[in-house]
Amino acid sequence: MRILKAVVHVMDKDSGNVVVSHQAVDPSDVVMEEYLQKVIEKLMKTEYTETSLNDSQIVKQLVDHPDDFVDNSAQISLDFFNAIKGATKISGGDLLFFRAQNDDLVELTGMVKLDYTAKYLHAIEYDNDTLINTIIQNKTILPAPVQAVKDGFLVMGDTIRVRSKKYDNNGEDWSFAQNILQIPVVKKVSEEIKVIEKTVKETAKKYTEADVLTVPETHKAVYESIKKDESIDSDHVAETVFQNNPEAKVAFKEKLKERGVSETVRVPNAPIFEKKYQKQKIKLGNGIEMTVPVDVLKNKDVVEFRTNPDGTMSVIVKNVERN
Repeated sequence: MRILKAVVHVMDKDSGNVVVSHQAVDPSDVVMEEYLQKVIEKLMKTEYTETSLNDSQIVKQLVDHPDDFVDNSAQISLDFFNAIKGATKISGGDLLFFRAQNDDLVELTGMVKLDYTAKYLHAIEYDNDTLINTIIQNKTILPAPVQAVKDGFLVMGDTIRVRSKKYDNNGEDWSFAQNILQIPVVKKVSEEIKVIEKTVKETAKKYTEADVLTVPETHKAVYESIKKDESIDSDHVAETVFQNNPEAKVAFKEKLKERGVSETVRVPNAPIFEKKYQKQKIKLGNGIEMTVPVDVLKNKDVVEFRTNPDGTMSVIVKNVERN
């Protein structure tokens, strides 16, 4: 990772001030380079949404005019601060804007908001000539670079990868992506999956006898679909969960359509979801929890879920090797 340009603007809500930098930092600053690299890596390893660069003229201007990078980033910071200065639930922080080049010589442009955290520090004071060690609180400590990014974006080519948290701003929904960058609303994959899970449960309850495997089977279908095409195919989910029930399949897909879920949901950062769903946690009625790899969920040579005559379920784990 090589920094081409980086600039930090300060939004200190406690003091009521925004301090914009008039110059970029030294690109050879080793501390900044290390911090920025870790922040970008963290941003890329979290769930984000994607949209076209043309969907945000504010971001496009930042990307297309590198000579005005400091001024354009300062204007975004001023707009950001003015939007949140009266919002009690949106914290202040530093805005780190950057242009960089990765190891494949691909240029990146982006921003991350570094939310302040309060930390206690020791301080050395003097009362006349008497030294006193005391403890103070610093409310503007920057987060560790491995901490999750709540608000930020990264541009590669013609695509903006956006990480944007929803806040309650005096009773109204507010987000950095929509209110500052003016990007159209894009549903997160995790939100789409929640709707799919809810719809599966409702359909299973109505058309079949829902059991302990309903949710794990849903997650298995999601995992298989993402692994295959980096997308979630509602047909595959329906076939996996409601195998021999055509009426339930139709009802499930119609309900998804009513709730605004596309037949195919593209997954921008597929490896995150592959990792999340490759193992499933199964909760049994007696309080026992099991974690089962999706690859063996229906392999009766490894684990068998057997329905008993009285309606209870037995779980048999087979061929377990002793360490």
